Amino acid sequence: MKLNIITASLTLTTACSVSAFALSPNVSHRQSSSRTAAAFVRPTLSNHHGDASIELAKREMALRATSSSASTADSSVMQTRGGSALGNIDVPLLAYFALWYLGNYYYNISNKLALKATGGAAGFPMTISALQLGIGSLYGIFLWLAPDAREKPKVTLDDIIKMLPVAFCYAGAHSASVFSFSAGSVSFGQIVKASEPAFAAVLSQFVYNKPVSKAKWLCLPIVIGGVILASVNELDFAWSALLSACLANCFAAVRGNENKKVMETEGLKDRLGSVGNQFCITSIMGFLLSIPFLMLKEGSKFGEFVEAVKTVPALKANMIASALWFYGYNEVSTMTLKKTNAVTQSVANTAKRVIVIVGVALVLGESLDFMKLLGCGIGIGGVFLYSIIDNLVKPKEESV
Repeated sequence: MKLNIITASLTLTTACSVSAFALSPNVSHRQSSSRTAAAFVRPTLSNHHGDASIELAKREMALRATSSSASTADSSVMQTRGGSALGNIDVPLLAYFALWYLGNYYYNISNKLALKATGGAAGFPMTISALQLGIGSLYGIFLWLAPDAREKPKVTLDDIIKMLPVAFCYAGAHSASVFSFSAGSVSFGQIVKASEPAFAAVLSQFVYNKPVSKAKWLCLPIVIGGVILASVNELDFAWSALLSACLANCFAAVRGNENKKVMETEGLKDRLGSVGNQFCITSIMGFLLSIPFLMLKEGSKFGEFVEAVKTVPALKANMIASALWFYGYNEVSTMTLKKTNAVTQSVANTAKRVIVIVGVALVLGESLDFMKLLGCGIGIGGVFLYSIIDNLVKPKEESV
């Protein structure tokens, strides 16, 4: 268990180090060397050697100009392709993807083990979900206090008030997800959560007055059909797991739309300073907003939870580990998606869901029968198609 916490801490530290030192896929390591090479070519004009020396000097100057242009062009190509020390391989971006997938995978495992240690849905899902946000927030605050780790944000009280809806939906989505995982299998909860675009489409169309294309609407029956197929033979099926996952999707969809509105506030991005600061502030606010619901639902048995933490090693270790994994993978995923285009994001999210659903099910011994896998494949395939359908349809319409 201690190894799990140490691994989570090291991974989270690596992720934040990548962020702190601003490793970018557009950094070229060849540019400085090309400039240095050009600087060593120095024409020596001399009046003592007549026209031959002058001609030779001109040729050297022309050669230097050609070499410098070639080096600059080569450096530009490398920057365009995201080159680094390994040519066309974007090492920082690959590191982001690896940490994102790894964090998501281990979060789901450690979170489920923490929930099992206290009796699943009958235990303390609200307490665990709230403390996960709190522990992650402490790590974010540590980065503000540590020297040269991360610059503190300069937000105003008005900024905090505007971010309240985002933080509330963030906390709601997290708590509902934890409830879903406590009531049923992680793989089933992830399959239902993959249908989030259906909820986002309805909210965008009818609440936020942002029309969704007909092509996207036609993809939604595929997503919903996949979820239904996956539920048919689900051994750990529970209505509470299904409804909680759907509620998490609603919160996530609202959060996405509200976040776009908030980030349109003039100067807010500059005052936040970084994606990491934005996520940390959201986590702190989400934790504080979770406390009243914790006290309302599980406050009467909080003493039992404290005793369980003292006497059940699996609870303490996995709760801390899951909190660090959750904070780390969410921050890294935000950085990753900001560095990629829409199609890459769709592929990345689809691959992540497959890896988490299958990998976690194998580790935790959850059912993976044919019908569940078929529903999973159809549902996730529908989500992927939903994400890219407008890009596929528009070129055809333009050509016509």
